[in-house]
Amino acid sequence: MHYLPQGKCANENRKLTHYAEGILSKLIYSVNNEIKPDFVVNLGDLIEYVNNSEDDIKNYKYIYDKLNNFLCPVFSVTGNHDLKTIDSRSTLEKIMGYHHSAYSFDYNNFHFVFLGLDVNNNDILNDGGISRTQYASKSDIEWLESDLIKNKFPCIIFNHFGIAEDNMKGNFWFNNNSENALLKNRKKIKNIINNKNVLGVFSGHQHWTKKIVEDSINYYILGSMTENINNDGIPDGVYFIVEVYKDKLEVTEKHIKI
Repeated sequence: MHYLPQGKCANENRKLTHYAEGILSKLIYSVNNEIKPDFVVNLGDLIEYVNNSEDDIKNYKYIYDKLNNFLCPVFSVTGNHDLKTIDSRSTLEKIMGYHHSAYSFDYNNFHFVFLGLDVNNNDILNDGGISRTQYASKSDIEWLESDLIKNKFPCIIFNHFGIAEDNMKGNFWFNNNSENALLKNRKKIKNIINNKNVLGVFSGHQHWTKKIVEDSINYYILGSMTENINNDGIPDGVYFIVEVYKDKLEVTEKHIKI
């Protein structure tokens, strides 16, 4: 969503951050009154960082609190913008009320997995916080392997960074550096999830919406709601409605109109 308070603007007009709160309000109305899903998933980057940890935390608290207006449960993963100026992911875990930002649960005979990001305080800050948050921690990878070994149900996984290979050709943000679009240690993740009855993997970050099939796994990439995707000054407002069946997913792309 890349929320910024009114009166502040992202450095690039590609992110129409001033529409974020209005888009969220319309989405909440649609979810509560029309879609009525079992739950909602936030794929990270709720905020657009401002290079000040106090302000970033304040903005994150503000927009995260808005998620309480959904009448169904909301589950979140953190993004690089959420974590860019934060020394430890535990700061945001406390705001979200999570013991840990890598977690899973079973629901209606399906297994849902949420992979958090770790923070490397020795890495660089000048790339949107990508490098310092671009990986799953060793302990989270070990947890994931143990979790999926024990799991008996079809599985759906949520993560901020891309896991499927994607050369990013023509992408506004990552055309010249596809590695910045993807999780650094994604190969370890893929080695774990292959042959584990994974129905789909959902991620954000890449600022475009597409599907990739890799090693018989469906990867669904969701763009940003505030992306000026057509360079026409209109935010994309993109979101997915996901219907889950015994052995497949039906994913429908939708757009909030402003």
